[in-house]
Amino acid sequence: MKRLKKAGALVLALLMTFVFAIPAMAAETAAQTPYSITIQNENDGHTYQAYQIFKGDYSQKEVEEPEGEKTEVEVLANIEWGSGVDGEALLAALKVANPEKYGNCTTAKDVAEALGAENATSADAEAFADVVAEHLTTTVAGTANAPTDGVYKISGLAAGYYLVKDRDGSLQGDKDEAYTDYIVQVLGDTTMAPKSEVPSVEKKVYEQDLSDDNTDYGPGYNDVADWDIGDSIPFKLIGTVPDMSAYDTYTYVFHDTLSAGLTLRNDDLDMDPNGKPISVYVANRKDATGDALVAVRASDYTISGATQNKDGTSSWTITFKNLKTAMTAPNERQGDPQLVSNYKYILVNYDAYLDSDAEIGLDGNPNEVYLEYSNNPNGTGTGTTTTDKVIVFTYELDGTKVDGADNITKLKDAQFVLIAGNQVAAVNANGTLVGWVSLPDGKTPDTMTYADWTAFNGEQGEGNHIILTSDDEGFFKVSGLEDGTYFLREIQAPTGYNLLEDDVRVVITATTANGQNWDGVADNALTGLAVTADGENGTINENKGVASITIANNQGSTLPETGGMGTTVFYVVGGVIVAGVLVLLVAKRRMGRAE
Repeated sequence: MKRLKKAGALVLALLMTFVFAIPAMAAETAAQTPYSITIQNENDGHTYQAYQIFKGDYSQKEVEEPEGEKTEVEVLANIEWGSGVDGEALLAALKVANPEKYGNCTTAKDVAEALGAENATSADAEAFADVVAEHLTTTVAGTANAPTDGVYKISGLAAGYYLVKDRDGSLQGDKDEAYTDYIVQVLGDTTMAPKSEVPSVEKKVYEQDLSDDNTDYGPGYNDVADWDIGDSIPFKLIGTVPDMSAYDTYTYVFHDTLSAGLTLRNDDLDMDPNGKPISVYVANRKDATGDALVAVRASDYTISGATQNKDGTSSWTITFKNLKTAMTAPNERQGDPQLVSNYKYILVNYDAYLDSDAEIGLDGNPNEVYLEYSNNPNGTGTGTTTTDKVIVFTYELDGTKVDGADNITKLKDAQFVLIAGNQVAAVNANGTLVGWVSLPDGKTPDTMTYADWTAFNGEQGEGNHIILTSDDEGFFKVSGLEDGTYFLREIQAPTGYNLLEDDVRVVITATTANGQNWDGVADNALTGLAVTADGENGTINENKGVASITIANNQGSTLPETGGMGTTVFYVVGGVIVAGVLVLLVAKRRMGRAE
């Protein structure tokens, strides 16, 4: 069943015109010249139709203004039903809908007179428009289905009142569009600008390095971030609240899709005021926090569980039962519940884990959202917004152990731990980061002995370990790191080599396009990657997101062997001792002779 409600300004204009049009006309009647309606809309895809509701004769009437001046206004006289409505059925429906107002009406002129009575309100006009929309005929007075120079134009119209609307079904599947419906007075060439509002949506991700930067979306929120695998990453959805006055019910659905490397966090931790791990608020600012966030009543929306898609991504939704009647939750601090429509934005906060399926490097882990919304005040159709995306990067650190004498010979069985603060990296059998684990109570990296490290290594669970051991090619890795500063500590050197006395300071630096709008092309988001080990530059494979460093060990000191340099040393020392004895003997003989 078709439904229609009109914007208040247009409705009042309709009422006032009826007031002027009803009395008998003494003015001169103009010729019934064909007129046009110009619709200012440069977007393709619309098919605008004009239905004539009332027809009559174009006239001009002299009206006295409150200041005593007289002006001429254009009016419609001798009103009859137009070709776009079934007048008889419409009259019968009006009598049922409002017998007090239309019960004695028998003609189109009577209806116009009742509608334009002095005590008429905009609500009367809206109710009238609702009934009209249910009794349109198949006669379309004019159509425009393509814009020219940014406008649609419906031509060849006689004087009258018209309902201008998008053809039913014409916008199905179109993005960022909504059906428009207007009652337009045509007493000459007329121009109108569609005001049907559609919502918009943005998605943002939290970046720790921006935590001190108050962006338009709140401290730290932007389009690009990098994180460790295993981290719980905060995301934010921001949907605008549209004008819903033309609708009885309003569909509003967030459709969120996470890449294969992200898993929606749906545990019971950090419950929001709605009793759900995903927080839904309204606010008047995109960057609202604290008391500026007002929780939405939990019974007004539902959250679906994430479902796996064929491409490895997962999708989930937040669906409002009827956004037009949705309310905020009762709260002593925020006062009585209010309609969601009293606010500008709907803000959704949630976390997702970056898991072991995460893409390393340039491809990143993009994820996106779009809104599904009511776009037809005459029916139940919906439209969708343009998709908005964010991206999460993570990187790999590769290490190679070499002989310091030539920096080429690869050394196996060197053992390391990767430290950040008082935590150490735990990896799985593939070298992928599982997470950062805290040391045993009372222990710091500097108080851990080799026995402590090996014991703690055995506590990491099946397949996981904290000790990184170089293979036959001297290679070891940790995959799934964000940019930042780490310390690589050697806890056991290869056989015959000295243990490194100091930790290796490793710095991974990523340059991303935060502060700009990422356009969906990953290499426009990750613009640079660098690594240093104790200030020396490593090598980078930006496409794969791999930062590589080389760590050298020197051979330890050895004991002297017979026939080698050691023998020479002993010979030299022995010769010195013999020479000393001879000197003493000669000196003693000389002393004896002197006596």
